[in-house]
Amino acid sequence: MTQTVGIAGLGAIGSAVGRALVKGIDGLEWIASSDLEAKDEFDIPLMSFEKLAEHCDIIVEALPPKAVPELAEITLKRQKTLVLISSCALLMYPEISDIHKTTNSRILVPSGALSGIDGVKSLSKLGILNSKIKSTKHPRGFSGAPYVEEMGIDLASITEMTRIFEGNALEAAKGFPANVNVAATLSLAGTGPENTRVEIWADPDAKGNSHEFEVTGTYSTITSKVSNMPDPANPKSSMLAAQSIVAVLEDMNSALVVL
Repeated sequence: MTQTVGIAGLGAIGSAVGRALVKGIDGLEWIASSDLEAKDEFDIPLMSFEKLAEHCDIIVEALPPKAVPELAEITLKRQKTLVLISSCALLMYPEISDIHKTTNSRILVPSGALSGIDGVKSLSKLGILNSKIKSTKHPRGFSGAPYVEEMGIDLASITEMTRIFEGNALEAAKGFPANVNVAATLSLAGTGPENTRVEIWADPDAKGNSHEFEVTGTYSTITSKVSNMPDPANPKSSMLAAQSIVAVLEDMNSALVVL
């Protein structure tokens, strides 16, 4: 049976997912989107969040985090599946989880720009002692971040690799909502946002975005480092983030799923 898909947000990430759906994903049909302005690239109807959730079985979220609560409430209350790439929204807006608990809907969080999340989920069953992640980007990738503006950090003056933030994943999500979905996802898979330590570094020599984490349990330690080229259309994100959504969609109807 074919399931219908709607994409909320046709920026760099949403458009990449749209191209994959146009190319074809078994068992899925992209029928609508919701965005602030029409995209000439796609001949897809634009709808409100309400209409999108009414007509689609699966909603792919590719929005600024502040727009996620409205979409999530509408989608979840209609008992639909929400593929949520802005995982930091789950930390910033706990009401999303509160609403989710009262429904039979599903929230699927892709791995985004990280690798090794499957191992972290397994390790969490045995107990995690420590979890930390270090993210590094070019200073321009942090422009507009609330923490940067609040602290008066002059990104243009950074001439060498500099740590601009250290705290837990909840604090990082509030201070860098467009940059730390990786930290939020790690915390959700592991030991929780308040127990996941985050370092954010600005490096003027960085050619891309890198994320390195270490999660230590009683019996195992998992380390992972991923270096991604930034998406040309959005230097705050990477090409891998969109493809992780595509992978989730491909698994929806696949007879063989490698977890």
